[in-house]
Amino acid sequence: MLACWLSFNLIRHGGAGNKELHENPESPGMKAAEYGSGTLPIKIFTDSGKSSENYLSPLYEVNVHQDIVYASKKNETDAAEPLTLDLYEPVEGGTAPRPVFIFIHGGGYKEGVKEDAGEISMELARRGYAVLSMNYRLKSVPFANFQKTLSDAYEDIMDVITWVRLNEKTYSLNSGRIALGGDSAGGYLAINFANEYLKQDPSFVKPIFALIDLYGGTLESEAHPNLPPVLMIHGTNDAMIPYEQSVVLASNLDRAGIYNNLFTMEGVGHDYKDPRYFSEITETTAYFLWNVMGNPEHEWLPKYTGIVAASGDRIDISLPERYVHHTVNRAIRVTLPEGWELGEQTDQAVLSLQLPSGLQRGNRHVHIALEEYGEEGLQEFGLSVNVVDPIRVGYETYFSRNEQLIKTRLQLTNQSNRDYRGLVRIEYSTYTKKEQCSFSRRVDLLEPGQSIVMDIPELAGGKRLLSVFDASGGIMQKTESQASVLVVPKLKQEIRIDGRLKDWSDASAAAFQVNEQRMKDWTGMEDLSATGTISWDQKNLYLGLQVADDVHRQTDEGGEIWRGDGVQIGIGIANDDGSVPQQYHEFGLAMQDEAHLTKWRWIAPRGFGAGEPESLDFAVRRSEDAGITFYEAAIPWTELIQDSELIHPGLKLKFSLLVNDNDGAGRKGWLEYNSGIGTSKDANLFGDIFLME
Repeated sequence: MLACWLSFNLIRHGGAGNKELHENPESPGMKAAEYGSGTLPIKIFTDSGKSSENYLSPLYEVNVHQDIVYASKKNETDAAEPLTLDLYEPVEGGTAPRPVFIFIHGGGYKEGVKEDAGEISMELARRGYAVLSMNYRLKSVPFANFQKTLSDAYEDIMDVITWVRLNEKTYSLNSGRIALGGDSAGGYLAINFANEYLKQDPSFVKPIFALIDLYGGTLESEAHPNLPPVLMIHGTNDAMIPYEQSVVLASNLDRAGIYNNLFTMEGVGHDYKDPRYFSEITETTAYFLWNVMGNPEHEWLPKYTGIVAASGDRIDISLPERYVHHTVNRAIRVTLPEGWELGEQTDQAVLSLQLPSGLQRGNRHVHIALEEYGEEGLQEFGLSVNVVDPIRVGYETYFSRNEQLIKTRLQLTNQSNRDYRGLVRIEYSTYTKKEQCSFSRRVDLLEPGQSIVMDIPELAGGKRLLSVFDASGGIMQKTESQASVLVVPKLKQEIRIDGRLKDWSDASAAAFQVNEQRMKDWTGMEDLSATGTISWDQKNLYLGLQVADDVHRQTDEGGEIWRGDGVQIGIGIANDDGSVPQQYHEFGLAMQDEAHLTKWRWIAPRGFGAGEPESLDFAVRRSEDAGITFYEAAIPWTELIQDSELIHPGLKLKFSLLVNDNDGAGRKGWLEYNSGIGTSKDANLFGDIFLME
């Protein structure tokens, strides 16, 4: 320990002057530097981006074997149900058995399919895992007999593990090295299955080396002392399973001595596919699996697998316990991205790194190893560092009654660990002017973690570009975002709800394109595309929609219409200050193949009931020759707000719309205007609507 401390201080007081650069013969594309003299505790290697690592880097093409039947079981109707999985198989020349990742989809135990996990399954398979995304027996009313729901699902998971054992030679699977995970209900099933069967049949779950719990909730019983390491992933805005449940779970695992990491998605709801975080989730999951797969003893593992840091920051990495106690006469080997440096070392248990300024957002990787530890050779772990902008920006539009103007509230937060002084400039467009507008403000002092709010005296819409300059005028960052704001004029003539949309040509309305594609096998505009219009009066909010769709299929009714062609609409009444409401509505409109119309409300604020919204008037008409479906709706304000007297010019709504597509073989996916419905239920992702005269 004393030798280690002296060596660290040698670096601190000028030992870096003896630094020698040389090519690392073991890792092409890396450069190495040694610090100090005599006993050399730290070797720095620079990764130029040419090196790669199995199970961490996306090295492989992937073959997908779909709809493999792994078992046949009686379901809740007492009928035999073939249970299937999709196998995502890395393509490589070698024949070494691959570790297996079994993914269990979410859906509240009553819906969801294995294809829902296609994106993350593909990403992990590209890194070398054989990924099995499984279907399992669902229930129409899962909580009527929840123990039966769980026992059937647990049995199905056991069958998949058995299938792995029986087919390990056929698909080159390592049945002795299995990771188990899932999202929502799937995350709950994964961690509780492992915990339960450690008590009932520990030999069966012995091959499970890691658990990945994406907002799965809680453990139903005390954590077994042999529970595998757990990575929890949860969003702070999750309205379905509160984030606090994962915080409590992490605390309980800590007390039980179970190695765990909690990855927090700030400002995200019930959606691990949120584009703001999906790449980081993939990287963190890959590193967590790699760390625990190679280091079964927890004392060799880092406190965190994922770190967030702003460009220009210094970050401190706590070394695992065994590193601190075994560094004497051995070298710590650190592999850093190019341009990163070793910072000042003041604590033998902490490794300090300095990030360069001006880094682009995204994930970087750090590898730390303890060389020549006895006969075990190199002990190492990896970290995924998510580099973020020093300044985080948030926009909130609102209506000023005093000025009768739509304005924008701008919030800036210092995400770095340094004080910020300088100038910020925002460029944007507004519905009242055709030219590009800008707003600038000097910041005298913004301390780490501190936020300030500025008022832009108009609607800052369209493409918004934030430029951040330091005190000397140098550019620190540029952050681009897109505002979704509709200024909706009041209706000046009556609209007949007949599904023909003829009245809209002369009506005062705001138009929008439904153009965000979330589909597999989308073949173009004729496959699915949509345009919409929206207006209002004192009685109703009006919606017209024209959907180009080559095939119309809808065989479900009630709350299941999301499975077929139809529309889902999210609407919330914003708070007085323009902020996102805690509660909102989600409606659905559909026409069955027999021309029967169905309307439904899945989500309702207090005072409103889920089910059929009786006073909502709508029509759907299909032109088969043209391949177009027309939707038209009048949603009474009494279906949206308790006191319709509050409807006035300047009222702000949060709004999202989704168009589902089913060509006869199940839902292909959807198009959306804004988000917050399809992959998550999150009004924070809705766009803005302002009612104006």
